[in-house]
Amino acid sequence: MRVLLILLLVILCLPLLLTGKVGMGLVGHTPVERPVWGAERWFDGTWQASVSNYLREQFGYRNDFVRTNNGKDYFVFGEIHANSVVAGKEGYLFEEEYLQAATGTNAADHATIEKLGKEMAFVRDSLAAHGVDFLVVMAPGKGSYFPEYRPEPYASLPLNAANETSLLSILRQRQIEHLNFNEWFRQMKDTTQYPLFPKQGIHWTEYGQLIAMDSLINYVEQRLDIDMPELAIDSIEVSREQRGTEADIFYGMNLPTEPDGYPLAYPSWHVGNPDKPQPRILFVGDSFFWNQYLHHGVNQKFFGNGDFLYYFNRLMRDGTDQGDMADINLPEVLYEHDMVVLFETENHYQRMGNGFLAATVESYLTPNGAVPKRRVEAMMARIREDEKWFAYIQQSALEKGQEVEAALYENAEFMILEEMRKEALNNQNRK
Repeated sequence: MRVLLILLLVILCLPLLLTGKVGMGLVGHTPVERPVWGAERWFDGTWQASVSNYLREQFGYRNDFVRTNNGKDYFVFGEIHANSVVAGKEGYLFEEEYLQAATGTNAADHATIEKLGKEMAFVRDSLAAHGVDFLVVMAPGKGSYFPEYRPEPYASLPLNAANETSLLSILRQRQIEHLNFNEWFRQMKDTTQYPLFPKQGIHWTEYGQLIAMDSLINYVEQRLDIDMPELAIDSIEVSREQRGTEADIFYGMNLPTEPDGYPLAYPSWHVGNPDKPQPRILFVGDSFFWNQYLHHGVNQKFFGNGDFLYYFNRLMRDGTDQGDMADINLPEVLYEHDMVVLFETENHYQRMGNGFLAATVESYLTPNGAVPKRRVEAMMARIREDEKWFAYIQQSALEKGQEVEAALYENAEFMILEEMRKEALNNQNRK
């Protein structure tokens, strides 16, 4: 009896004894920080709430229990707790946006694509006037590459890459230079010696990345008439070990097991003739370029150490994060390069650049950072004459605790900027 009582006491004390030993961190989860006590926070109750949230994550082996629960739900019931992750056939994993892009269920309307084309042409022409080239790179996507592994309801839908088709149409119509790696990867799928996409990751394989980068280097050489350093592959190791981002979806699901041993190619390579000249190229792109930039160092090795605008909200320079884009003089940064490249995957085709194009257009229209005051004041007068419009602004200012005149100026400035943008895009000379 005494032994049972001691055992029960030990079990009851285990959570206290193991507090803080939560196990290996979870992918995609930021732990709650230990709260800092303060008299004000004590009396208003926020400290107590912070402590409760903190302790909730501190019980012994908490992260291991989370993984075990996720594993039970996934392997037994087919439930996935990771955001936007969808299980396909035969253990293939997808993110839902890529399935939508491949089946046209997220197709953008004609006006959106047409506006995108006008902005691209405007940016292309504006850069060309300063001797800077412009290129669009359509990175591949797993949704259209693996239609045979798509789950329902997407498996029953035909391949309908509507955004890809629409984007290609405006690029050709407006004679904008582009590379369609998405189509190229699909064409190579049945003949390539090594997989170009992994089973349990969303990004392309190491091998796929390198052959695409080699093609981009060759294109730039021809386009700019320059003999650049070469990407030289020395050897290729085939391994079932999922390295790099090849199982990033799987790891993001926080399961208690390791990913499937899917054989993939891992090239060893070097830079051939590194002393050859490099054009300075700025990339605006998503996570499909991130690995190229951060882990392979392609900008430093081939593209003159050009900048990388990650999702157009972070400035990457010299291989490090320089902060957000708020204080960047955009035209000045662009003119420091020989070429600007938009580099996005298939689920971003309808919003290429993530706001870069619109921001660049605006920076050209307002080089001193402000809309002409005379035009703003004229618009303010127009708004005051419209009773419904002015009443709406007054009500909006009241709800925001803003001065009516400040709200009026803000709205008038926005309207003038929209007028200037429409005029510029409609008048740009290459249709």
